[in-house]
Amino acid sequence: MAEVVMVIGAVVGAVSSVNSMNTAKKSAAAQQKASNTQIQMQRTKATRERRQSIRANIAARARMRNQAELTGVSGSSGAEGGRSSISSQGGANLGFSAQMSGLGQQFTAFSGQAASLASKSQSQAAMGSLGFQAYSFGSSVKDKGGFKKAFTA
Repeated sequence: MAEVVMVIGAVVGAVSSVNSMNTAKKSAAAQQKASNTQIQMQRTKATRERRQSIRANIAARARMRNQAELTGVSGSSGAEGGRSSISSQGGANLGFSAQMSGLGQQFTAFSGQAASLASKSQSQAAMGSLGFQAYSFGSSVKDKGGFKKAFTA
């Protein structure tokens, strides 16, 4: 009777370990898809923010040009300096936005890698557990004098 329980336990353990590994692989694939989707979202958001920044920069330069024309200082060094300052600030904002977008994408990619590696580690642990279960089962059969004696008791 004990041998039957051991065999059933070993089979349940093996099946559970295999199922655990398959689930871990599916989890890693889903995490990778989620990471890729988040990276695409970050790229789309960054593109939108760049366009908004460019539009705001163009509008600010146009307002400055109109104000300079209304006050009669169009073409003066002050007006040109102001326009250059607006352009410079716009460029700095775009550069910062691009850098933050790139860092966000890296973070998401590394998070996906970490989740995938954690899942792989769990799969390997399950496989190790399966191996130890098989070893334990084999030892118990050996101690009983072989498969024939173990299963005919």
